[in-house]
Parts: sequence; structure tokens; C-alpha cells
Amino acid sequence: MAQRAGHHEYAAFGLLWRSSLALPFAHRSGQPKPADVTVRVGKTPAHLPSAASGTPDCWEASPGTALLAVPDVARYLVRRQEIVIEPGGGSEDDIVTFLVGPVAIALLQLRGVATLHAASVDVDGEAVVVLGASGVGKSALARALVARGHALLADNVTGLVPAGGRIAALPAYPRLRLWGDLVAQAARRQPTRDGLKKYWCAAPCTTAQPRPVRAVILLQSHNQEAVDVLRLPVRDAFKALWAHTAGKRLLDALGQRQRHYRAALALAREAPFVRVRRAHHPFQTARLADEVAALAAQIEALVAECQVPPSAVALPSARRHDGATPRAYANRAGTKGAAPDAVWPAVHGRGVVWIVAYPKSGTTWLRAVLTNYLQDQPHAASINALVGDMGVSARDNFDQLIGLDSSDLRADELVRHLPRFRELLADALLAAPADACRDSPGRRVFAKSHEPFEASDGPRFSPIGIACAIYLVRNPLDVAVSYAHHLQEQIEQTVRRMNDPAARDLPAVGGIGKLLPNPLGTWSENVASWLQQSAVPTCVARYEDLLTDPIAGFGRIVRFAGLKWQADRLAHAVEQASFNRLCAQEAEQRFGEGRRTTPTFFRAGVAGGWRDVLTQDQVQALVAAHRPMMARLGYLQEAAKFLATTTPDTVRSPTLVS
Repeated sequence: MAQRAGHHEYAAFGLLWRSSLALPFAHRSGQPKPADVTVRVGKTPAHLPSAASGTPDCWEASPGTALLAVPDVARYLVRRQEIVIEPGGGSEDDIVTFLVGPVAIALLQLRGVATLHAASVDVDGEAVVVLGASGVGKSALARALVARGHALLADNVTGLVPAGGRIAALPAYPRLRLWGDLVAQAARRQPTRDGLKKYWCAAPCTTAQPRPVRAVILLQSHNQEAVDVLRLPVRDAFKALWAHTAGKRLLDALGQRQRHYRAALALAREAPFVRVRRAHHPFQTARLADEVAALAAQIEALVAECQVPPSAVALPSARRHDGATPRAYANRAGTKGAAPDAVWPAVHGRGVVWIVAYPKSGTTWLRAVLTNYLQDQPHAASINALVGDMGVSARDNFDQLIGLDSSDLRADELVRHLPRFRELLADALLAAPADACRDSPGRRVFAKSHEPFEASDGPRFSPIGIACAIYLVRNPLDVAVSYAHHLQEQIEQTVRRMNDPAARDLPAVGGIGKLLPNPLGTWSENVASWLQQSAVPTCVARYEDLLTDPIAGFGRIVRFAGLKWQADRLAHAVEQASFNRLCAQEAEQRFGEGRRTTPTFFRAGVAGGWRDVLTQDQVQALVAAHRPMMARLGYLQEAAKFLATTTPDTVRSPTLVS
């Protein structure tokens, strides 16, 4: 370790760092040389006096300066040649975690370096850059390439600079940050932070020089077994580079947007660009290491033969919607004590309509009806293009809007940011270009969630930016059957899940996952959190009532959401979204939101099917846990009748629903 006057010297991102803290960078030794960047502990301002934009309570930025505040960890003042850290309760590991991530991104942007959310590996003297959403496996793929004898250039953040007439990737530091089971057998691993199953793992990094980009890999996942490989044209390559820009919200405030555009466009034109999709759900970390190792051989072969001709791609206009400050919206009338048969007035004005329910309660059917209603076309809308998918819960969206890497946050820290994230998300959704699935440009957009409005550890939503919510509720006995089928688990497991306050939807293995942690609570807690809140106007609809009279039920939802009302249009939409048509579509084109291990997403589409599947013990367990809410919603009487008129011998059921 090179030390001078109590400081450590490192090389990272093509810069010489002199730091009073130990950093996970490459140590530098040799002749003394002026540092490019100095890292020291000191006082930081409460605010920047002329901040152009940012995320209040987190980021502020103006040309030449950025300020990051991570609650209970530290504050970071970032200038072109200096980073000042004011500790705020975090350990040194905590402080370093955010310094090498978002703070390093701000520093690179201040120095004119384009930044990507990507890993990169040195392959025969050139860089292979791996783009992808948080949790998709970029670091795992980089690790597989390193295991094949290649050197690591960067993990998570790749800086791009012009070099020798080409775009080159900067070497970062000789370490990977990997989750849980991926490093279970690693001899040398160190937790990045207490409370996270995320570890630093050493990796060879043999160069201190930028490497020209040989190819870019866009890593994605899908719910199929096969690995899908596709070469992308320049326009799609540029869009992917922009989508995976690291620190996008800072570019305007730091005056770096056009510089970043030019670097991304140059890279899209000159480097082969390959999209690789691998299987997901369940995300098996043990299998992933073998899977990406097999991909590595394919990628190297593709890189060698790929050639993409130059093509003109116009620079996007410097729109500010992804860095805009959210506005407060009206229509927050109280709805405490909402009942399924309540008649709510139409909600008018601008805002997001949240479609919420405990899993397997009918949200996909509702989204299909709404999509067909809004499109109003002779043909049925595709099941893979429905309004309100769960992409709004993607880690990438959180990372871009909040400006922190969600995978570096502990659960309590993540929850703290969720209401603000959804305020910013609402603003971004409403500012996006209008499409065929809006009532009018910028007026109504839809988003889906399975989360409670508020849980014991804090609120999950902010009313700012929300026009209203539609909460679907379904008999928990039917939910248990459908959910067990969806998860392909024994019904006893699903019953325990529905009764567990700590339950999560599709829990990630080893901390990996593209979606933010999705806490559910118990079935009753989830329902009560939306029925009893008074911050957001909420229409409660029972799945069973929608089945009995879909025109009346969906009509009430359409009017409540403030959409233009047309009875014949709704009847057509209901027909286009019928269960048989949804099943037929799934047979023709696999439903992208389904699980790879589940035979079909759309199973039965009926009410009361639980009577032929659940045992007395299973019904008893659900009734004991949810009796008050079942009684309130009209589900208790049929359960009580079932328990009174059957015996264990008359109900025989498989433990796994097919």
C-alpha cells in the first residue's frame, strides 16, 4: 500500500486518487505525482446555493459541483478534483460503498467522462462492455469471462472516453461486487456493507490503460428456457446506451448531456451490439454461473464475426422530463373505510392510476380490459402490451430517479426512499410521450403494484402524483389455489405465505432480482392497507362481482378513473379481454410476465374453484388468519358453510395445483 502523509494512493478510472480512506481500488506505487482527485473528510454545505436540479434530500447539482446526502451514512461534496466526505453515522464500509458508486459517477461526469451502468472485460486488448438492468447478471457474466482468462476492466460503472479515434472503456478497480450464492464458495470475499449479502471479490485487472470497445452486450432475461441472441441496429444500440446511462439525472445540471449523447452515438456506430436474453424466474444463482460461462463462448464467437455498418442517428432533443421536479396534484379526497359496494365519483385531473391487489386477484384481467378500452381497435390488444405492467418497480427506475444504486441499500434504507421514488416516477410517467393507451396526452397513465399502501416499517406510496387507485380483492381461498399454481409450490406453502406478515412476492435468491423487493404482508394486511388509508381516492372492486356482471363492474372502474365513458366500447373491450381470448393469446405467444416454470399464467378464471382443491385444514388456516376481513368483504359465510358441511374424508386434494 502506497502511503504519503497518511494518505493512500490509488489508480482507478484513469485517474490518480489520493485518499484518507482505504478504497477498493488498485494501489499505486512509483514516483510521486500530483493527484487527479483528492478524497478527504471535512464539512459539506447543507445545500448548493444555485442547484439546477436533483433529487431533494438526496442529490443536488449545478455546473461544476454535486452534493449527495445518504441519510445516516454521509454527505459527499463532489468537484472535478476533490471529494469531501462528511460522515453522518455510517461505517467506513458504508461510506466507501456510495463513494465508488454514485459519487464516482458524478466525479466522472464532471470530468467529461460518459458513464454507463455496465461491466466491462478486457478481451485480447479490447473491451467487451456488458449493459443491463440491475439484477440481470452483469457482474456474474463478467466473472464468467474473467474465469475464462480475461481481465476485468470495470464492474457496475464503465466510463467511456475517446482514445485513438475510437471510444474506449476506462479500467476501474480490480474487484467485482457479487451477491449471495454466486460467491458462497469464494475463498476471498468481503461484505460490502453489514446487513447486505453482497460481497467484494478480487478479480485480475491487468491494465491501467483505456481499452477500445470491441463489442457491447445488452444482457436481458425472459421467461423461456432458450438463450436468445440478436444483433441490434445502430438506432436500437443508441437507445440501449441511453437507457443504461449511469447518473442520467445529473447530466443536465452538470452540463454534460450533449457530451454524453455524442459518446453514446459514436459507440453505437462503431461497435458491434448484441442483445443476449437468458432465462429468469426462478433466478437460480448456482445455475447462473454455469449459464453465463456457456454464454461467454457464444459471445466471443459473435464478437469476432459481428460487423455493424455506420448509420445516421439523430441526437434526441435535450428534454428535461427525466430530471423534472415533481408537482403536487389535486384529488386526494379521503376514502377511509372504503367498501366494495361504495359508489365513488369520477376522479378528474392529471395523475397516475395505480392498479393494486394481492397477487392473483385479477389485475392482469383488469389491465387487459383497460388496454382494449383505451385502444378501441377491432383486434384484441396483445397480452404483452398491456397498460400498467410492473416495470415501474424495476430497480433501474429507482436507481435513475433517486440517484442511488438500490442494490447498495439495506431494506430499511430502501423503504425510506420509496415514497419519493414514486413521486418522481409519477412525474416521469406523466411527462413521457403519449401513446394509444392513454385517455388523453399526459392525463392518465396506469401502474401496477402488489404492495400495501403502508406497512409496519413505513409508507410505500406518496399521494403526490397519484390520481386514484383501483384495488381488486378476491376470495383468499381462491387466491391460495391460483397463487400456488403461479408459484408452482405446495398449497400448504402458499397458505403460510398468505398468513405471513413478512411475505414477499417472488422473493429473490441471494439478494438478486430486477425488481425492487415487493413486500406483501398478510392477505388481510395488504387489503386493509388500501381500504383504510385516506390519502388516495380508492375504488375497491371484488373479482367475483366482475365475473358476475363485467359491464357493471368494469364500468364503475372506468368512470371512477375519469376515463371517457362509452358503454358499447366497454362491452367490446370486455369481449376482447375474455378469459378464452387471453388463453388463446398465451398459447400463441408466451405471456412475458409469466413465470418460466409455470405451465400457463391464465389458469381457470372462475370463482369458487377452491371447494374442489382445498382441504379442511387449509380452509381453516386461512379463515383463522383472515376472519374479520373475510367477513367484511362477504367471503366468510361460504367458507363457514364449507367447514360445517364437509369432513376431511370428503375432500381429497393434490398438494400441488396443476
